[in-house]
Order: sequence, then structure tokens, then C-alpha cells
Amino acid sequence: MKFKFPKQIVIGLTGGMLSGKSTVLDLFEKRGAFVLSCDALVREISLRAEVKKKIEKIFGSSERQFLTQKIFNSPRARTQLENLLHPLVIQELSKRLKANKTFLRVVEVPLLFEAQLGDYFDLTLSVSAPERVLLKRLSARSIKKEDFEKRSIAQFSQEKKMALADISLINSGSLAQLEEKVENIYRAILKIYQVK
Repeated sequence: MKFKFPKQIVIGLTGGMLSGKSTVLDLFEKRGAFVLSCDALVREISLRAEVKKKIEKIFGSSERQFLTQKIFNSPRARTQLENLLHPLVIQELSKRLKANKTFLRVVEVPLLFEAQLGDYFDLTLSVSAPERVLLKRLSARSIKKEDFEKRSIAQFSQEKKMALADISLINSGSLAQLEEKVENIYRAILKIYQVK
């Protein structure tokens, strides 16, 4: 399956935790792209009565903090939840992308390559940040290094994501520098696809 629409481009945006992918998504939106976040969709879908019921049947609770702890401490629980939610997220993404006619659509998918969704998109873009920058961001958000490492186990390394992506973006400087990089990528896409 592929999110394939004539005369429209769908980018799958991914990256490691705290790499700045949500900021990149916002910067694409600022340039007129239609944007979607899979994390936001998961939260929305998890609140549906029938989905909540299924989650509670499997895990005993659908409370967000409880589930977060559960899936980061148990690979089996994570797989169970992903098996339940991923097909629903893909279905919802497909529906929303179909309904939108904007030339450029960007979808933030944290587990893009881990869930083998790369082929769904016309292009994939991975955002990464050097370790020194990640450590600063951890400290600024009061996230413990061990919690960060535990959560990162579920994901491919930044290096692997970058190797798999069509476009790699290193977010190591200021917001203005990041915005310039996004602008360059945006202009290159318009040029390649001959959009004026």
C-alpha cells in the first residue's frame, strides 16, 4: 500500500526522541504544507469508545500514563498495542490525506522505519541531533537520561534512520538555522516536482 495521490507529494517525517521533528513539522506547516502527527492520531484514536474497550481488555486500563509505563517496560505489551493501533492509524491517515488537496503533505511518524511504513510515502525525511544537543534538551525538559534511553530502545538509532531516509536533516543549531534548512528542503522539493 502507498499513500499515492496524483500531483501531490506525501513526506514521511521521522527522527529520534528530542531531535526536533515536531518543530520541523511546524515549519513545513508554516510554508503551507498540510501536516499530520501520528502521535496526535494515536491519542485521538485511543479515546474512541470501542478502542478504549479493547485496550482495557488487553491491559486492564486505558489510562495514558499507565500504558506509557507498560509499553516501555515490556516489549510484548508494546507489540500488542502497536498491533491494535497501527492499522487504525494507517486507515485514518489515508482518509485524511485523501480528503486534502494540498500539494505537499507531511506526516510525522516516530516509528516510520521500525513499523516498515517507508514505502507508503513519496519521500522520507529523518531529523537527528548530536548527543551534546540531546543531553541539553533532556536537561531542559527534566527528563532522566535512563528514561530517555529506555524509551529509545523501541526505536532505531539516529544513524540507522538517517541511512534509511531519502533526506537527512541534522538539527544542531538555532531555530533560525533549522528554519533555513527546512526552507532549503521545501524549495528543493518544489523545484524537483516543478511546482511554481
